[in-house]
Amino acid sequence: MAEIQPFRAVRYNPDVAGDVSLHVCPPFDVITPQLQQELYDRSPYNIVRLELARRGLAADPYEQAAETQQAWTDSGVLKHEEAPSIYVIEEEFEYRGQTLRRRGFVAAVRLEDYDQEVVLPHEGTRSEWVADRVKVMAAGQSNYSPLLVIYRDDLRSSVGNLVRAIAGGEPTAVFDPPGMPQFRLWRVSDPGTIGVLQAALKDSEIFIADGHHRYEAALRYRGGVRAEREVGHDESINFRIMLMVSFDEPGLITRGYHRLIESATDDEFADIMKSIENTCDLEEWTASDGLSTADQIEEFSVGLGEREGDEVVFGLYAKEAGKFHIARMKSPPPAENALENSEYSQLHSYVIRPAVSAEREEEIISPHHDAGLIARQIKNGEARMAFIMRPVPLDEFVAIVTRGWRLPAKATNFYPKPPAGAVIQQFGETL
Repeated sequence: MAEIQPFRAVRYNPDVAGDVSLHVCPPFDVITPQLQQELYDRSPYNIVRLELARRGLAADPYEQAAETQQAWTDSGVLKHEEAPSIYVIEEEFEYRGQTLRRRGFVAAVRLEDYDQEVVLPHEGTRSEWVADRVKVMAAGQSNYSPLLVIYRDDLRSSVGNLVRAIAGGEPTAVFDPPGMPQFRLWRVSDPGTIGVLQAALKDSEIFIADGHHRYEAALRYRGGVRAEREVGHDESINFRIMLMVSFDEPGLITRGYHRLIESATDDEFADIMKSIENTCDLEEWTASDGLSTADQIEEFSVGLGEREGDEVVFGLYAKEAGKFHIARMKSPPPAENALENSEYSQLHSYVIRPAVSAEREEEIISPHHDAGLIARQIKNGEARMAFIMRPVPLDEFVAIVTRGWRLPAKATNFYPKPPAGAVIQQFGETL
């Protein structure tokens, strides 16, 4: 049974902090070093200083982040809400020439171990990233960014209709951050309204769309605290803030999560190339003239199309300098289930793994969604080649998640990612 609760959020106080749009940022795992510097320069109060403590500029970045948070609290930049609330959010963004909106609500959801089959993951994680998030939580006693999770509404769309009705009113705050989706936020404190949401979703499964590392960090952190002392049933470390979006929401978009080959030896790179040629037919693809390399990568990603049947198709950038190739697996091995049939599983199992060990794969294959970063890494010689991946189809995602299976790490790229800093969960005896 999913337990969804309102919480007393910490939010930026515009009377002290000024324009709140300048202070939010994407979640930690999509912030490149270049973007990090842009966010630092944008505002002295940008939440990147807390959300991305691992790339801080101090000897102990986690302690520095905690000190920064305390200074903002003491000066009134951050302010604790008085009433427990949920927060309806409507994001507006451009996608392939269309203006889309995605609506959902942020609430505190009780942590459940995966074997309880209430909160369901769909991809693996990397231990060092989980450990980093645990350190952030321990230092700041907070969560700065909500996970993105998906729920099934009932046949009458009871939750979706209520969320849309709330979003028809005057928003509590409006954010228009540079380079990010515009979004509006409505604070809802009415117990009756919150009770309707709780009752409608109490039997719903919650599917993690984005935030596996942060969810597992929350479980790990709670376990560490429990090992040292008794934890009360209602303590806030038993909960994690999540942006809850319906499967039926029209603005629920998935994109491909690409793979860069970094720091491979010449022999390893040659083995990967040989594995590609043994398993795939290759076709050169020509990008439009006049585009930047990043835009060419985006164009190529779209040009790969959507998956049809059981075909296995992915793209290659820089197999030969500056060139694009479509790789089509000649005879995909028979798959017994949706997980094995996934293009991500096929790539890792039958193209990458025969060439490099699992340990080396984690060291030299790096997942990235940002076309600009991919272009720069290859241009600068920091990466050898990129696998350009298509998005996991939503029906395939459901088939995998509902059976408790896990894709390789960073296989899904739901867009947009919920921003950090709009609402903050601070730990305490209660929510």
